[in-house]
Amino acid sequence: MKIIDGFKLIKKKLTEAGAESPAFDASELISYVLGTPYSPRLDKEKELTEVEFDTLLSLAERRAKGEPLQYILGQWEFYGFPFKVGKGVLIPRDDTEVALRASFPHLDKIENPKILDLCAGSGTICVTLKKLYPKAEVTAVEISEDAFYYLKENARLNNADINLINDDIFNVYKNFEDNYFDLIISNPPYLTTEELGSMQKELYFEPALALDGGEDGCDFYRRIIPLYSPKLKAGGQLIFELDGKEAEYTKAMMETANYKDIEIFDDLGGIHRAIKGTLFEF
Repeated sequence: MKIIDGFKLIKKKLTEAGAESPAFDASELISYVLGTPYSPRLDKEKELTEVEFDTLLSLAERRAKGEPLQYILGQWEFYGFPFKVGKGVLIPRDDTEVALRASFPHLDKIENPKILDLCAGSGTICVTLKKLYPKAEVTAVEISEDAFYYLKENARLNNADINLINDDIFNVYKNFEDNYFDLIISNPPYLTTEELGSMQKELYFEPALALDGGEDGCDFYRRIIPLYSPKLKAGGQLIFELDGKEAEYTKAMMETANYKDIEIFDDLGGIHRAIKGTLFEF
């Protein structure tokens, strides 16, 4: 079978299965099987070997059942850096860039910033910050052993020297000095209990531990703010990724905890996606 015919077949299969981006998925799967980017123009007359076709069909079946494309490929890019992903860890998403970018103005003013990433997952935030700010002292905490495996792998893959801690953020906070960090950043679980029951099928492949933010989605914000604010230097910043519904509630909690200059940042879809506050200088 010609490669282009294989593409059409897989695209049709994924379309019928309800995939959101069947053409993109089909192209990515073919590129993965071929080991080179798929080009309809260049590959128009090329043939798939029997092994390649069988492999492609097998991968397409997994995608048709809802398994995330990123899990199937085993690696995904975030902010220009490669990240290994698989079962047990959240997929890197462009939404997280909103929180990441919110940290830049503050970090740009500090020569050797001390950064703490809570609920670090696969390491998209902490690894990227270490690559962008090589003089930074970066610490990352992740409770899941499955996710921690990918965190270690991605730090190694990107040659990022990070202090990695496999522990519960609500336990390990006692080990951090007060008034120590310039930035604390977190992409915590923020789906509500109701949302967990009506997720897209792809999300059911991702770990509930990294998604479940409690009845109102705010459990982690409520606990992180009082426990970790003392760990920030005066003038240090706290940044969260969030969903639109948590923004105002989280802002109110931060104001009560003596944060000022609080900003809410929207994603390209106009959804409140990150919040940043500066700890009040007494």
